[in-house]
Amino acid sequence: MRLFSNAVVRTFAPSSGSDAATSNAATSAAVSDTAPDSILVDGEKIVAVGTRAELLDIAAAESSTTAALASAGGIGATTVIPGLEIEEIDCAGQVILPGLVDAHMHSVHYADSLTDLDLSNVRSLAEAVAAIRERAGQTPFGEWVVGSGWDINKWDDPRYPDRELLDQAVPDNPVAMWSVDLHTLWTNAHGLEIAGIDDLTADPFGGEFVRDDEGSLTGLVREDATDLVARFIPEPTREEQVERLDRTQKLFLSQGLTGIHDFDSIASTLGWYDLREADRQHIRVMKYLRSPEVPWAIETGWHTGDGDDWLRRGGLKLFSDGALGSHTCHMSSPFPEPSAHDEPAASEEPAALGETSEQESYTYPGTVPEDALSSEPADANYGITQMSEDDLFENARWATEAGISVAIHAIGDQANHHVLNVVERLRQTTKEAEERFERPLRHRVEHAQFIQPADVARFAELDIIASMQPRHCISDLHLLHLIDESAQLAAYAWPDLLSAGAHVAFGSDGPVEPANPFAAIYAAMTRASISGDAATSFQPRRRLSAVEAIRQHTQGPAFAAGLEDRRGYLAPGMDADFIVVDTDPCAAEGLNDGLLNHDGLLGYESEAALFAHAEAIRDTTVALTVVGGQVKYTV
Repeated sequence: MRLFSNAVVRTFAPSSGSDAATSNAATSAAVSDTAPDSILVDGEKIVAVGTRAELLDIAAAESSTTAALASAGGIGATTVIPGLEIEEIDCAGQVILPGLVDAHMHSVHYADSLTDLDLSNVRSLAEAVAAIRERAGQTPFGEWVVGSGWDINKWDDPRYPDRELLDQAVPDNPVAMWSVDLHTLWTNAHGLEIAGIDDLTADPFGGEFVRDDEGSLTGLVREDATDLVARFIPEPTREEQVERLDRTQKLFLSQGLTGIHDFDSIASTLGWYDLREADRQHIRVMKYLRSPEVPWAIETGWHTGDGDDWLRRGGLKLFSDGALGSHTCHMSSPFPEPSAHDEPAASEEPAALGETSEQESYTYPGTVPEDALSSEPADANYGITQMSEDDLFENARWATEAGISVAIHAIGDQANHHVLNVVERLRQTTKEAEERFERPLRHRVEHAQFIQPADVARFAELDIIASMQPRHCISDLHLLHLIDESAQLAAYAWPDLLSAGAHVAFGSDGPVEPANPFAAIYAAMTRASISGDAATSFQPRRRLSAVEAIRQHTQGPAFAAGLEDRRGYLAPGMDADFIVVDTDPCAAEGLNDGLLNHDGLLGYESEAALFAHAEAIRDTTVALTVVGGQVKYTV
């Protein structure tokens, strides 16, 4: 057995009345003398949570012996307890929390982003081209130069890149640079040539090859059209992918993640299998499918919920629309018409929701409501419909009948409306499949960023999980001028959904956003820029308490995975997944667990007090990460 002692234990257990983290009202920050300070673990399970003296009695009763313990010094130091055969780990007075889980992650893309060219910090088109040219100089002739992270919305000269600059700078290598949201690919003539794409190539449904006024390809490729280029980019060998995933899981563990829900393709499926077989998997993974993998999955008997404690089978990922940053999410109101060829500079104050801003714009294929045809220009941009509602339903029905739940990407309000309609049409099929396979099939909406007011309650009514990413809210501050304020959409509306009774699960969408869950908790608390500028806070009435944000990183993903009886909080019999951190998210005046709070202060005395605590949480250091009772990371 292992005894993790000398800590402040925040169990987040639903019925733990002594735990300040589970109180439904503002409580004192003080921890009483009888509050839990230790966790006793046997194998992969928690035996008990309580005081050190209580747990020693339990251990002694089980072993029928008694023994005196020598104290251990320093975080992670251990002492073997004679007679009891207990290893004691001193947590140095720090805080124990349930293990945090990222409910939406792209592990292969994240692993690749740690190796490929990173353009997330460039601040102009010229800087981006210079960085690509430098990387090409280190790349053998004719090999692909791959990278990601560029975001014109944050450039000093916010204009769309094109292939002409790449053709001049990198004539001898094909180039593939993904936008920060992974919905747009920037390539050069060499890359287009390898993919067999020219000016006469037709746009696929749900995607676009962007062209200039003369009809020539610009080198920008959007949404489903990116697949026609990306398939020619050589993938790492299976052995290389395993090493990249191993490096990535170590990063996640250091940030307090004990599990992820992985939405990448077959490459990550095989990579995690290989790590599992080699006994090198140290983080729990729930693996989701992509559409091309479904025939193989059905043939091999893939059912949501199968697998083991470390590698579990999830559902099918489908796409309803694109992304806000690429102007391809499917909205009920069109994106604003361009009035000039400028975008707002990154240094400028973000425009208020609904305000138009001077910007460069392209026209994308999309669905225009019938009643808008007479008043809107023929080329009005409502975003991209990647799959029609009927196609979404047929794919979802096909998967559900085979015992595979669905997780549908929807960012725009019209896309979310379509997905809710699909799930409603799917109710009887889902019920029958759950009875047949004797397990819950919990469908999900991935992102759910903009929701029509009448649709908020439907998430609860339809028992559909809102899988959301708090960092998107604060990363999108400079984009919210693109959204029509008159539509009165529920934007990044975590508390609205929770108040309606819906299930919410938080993640990062990494590498679109960094995986660090404590920065996501900060984002949920403040809805302000990551730097801590309170003036940038977007709709502060929709802030979420630290307690509730942690629940959506623990109990939320556990419910989505069908594991709510085993994970998500700390109690006897639960899986021993927890972390030791240097910041107590519960020890502050703002412990109000209320969801919708109209002053936006979450129970704190002032905005300054709220931000001080939120920034401390944002900067949390993880000292230990324990998964399955084993220390998988130590500082």
